[in-house]
Amino acid sequence: MSSLDNAFDELIDKIRDPDALNPAKSDPVFYFAYPPELMLDLKKHLPRWTSKIREAGFEVRRVSLADILWDTVDKSGRWDIWLELEADAEADQINEAVRDVLRQGNTLVNRVAEIIESTPEGTVVLLTEAELLHPYFRTRTIESRLHDKVKTPTVIFYPGRRSGQYGLHFLDFYPVDGNYRSTLLGGL
Repeated sequence: MSSLDNAFDELIDKIRDPDALNPAKSDPVFYFAYPPELMLDLKKHLPRWTSKIREAGFEVRRVSLADILWDTVDKSGRWDIWLELEADAEADQINEAVRDVLRQGNTLVNRVAEIIESTPEGTVVLLTEAELLHPYFRTRTIESRLHDKVKTPTVIFYPGRRSGQYGLHFLDFYPVDGNYRSTLLGGL
């Protein structure tokens, strides 16, 4: 059995009983950390894992952060202008323009929150494609917005590795951020 499968089996146990060994009784938000080089393997595992979650008695709602990100950019009405300016713009300028659209009024974070908050009980939310948040956001921004609002288990598939009990190292090139309060699995 692969390390991804072992970590997923641990996740299923936590989803079944999120308060076990959780003295803080935090929201049922889980980070499933995995080495970025296993990104394609993880995506191949998702259909089988979705079936396992259903076998455990839950419905599944898969939410692509990439879809939300690009839909937000598309709805901004700036896409055509950016394409015209792209040839003369620096990469940092383009990234800053996209970042502005996603952060304006907390658009991206609020859209993710709305989806999770509207998910019926008995459903596990799988947030995928977190790698596309780079260089605009850290997933912790989404977690902070959701604090005390999540009623259904939410799994953030996180490309990176764990560092201790509360630290994550996004994409293996960002410095460790030790401010995550949710349950961290895998990624060692």
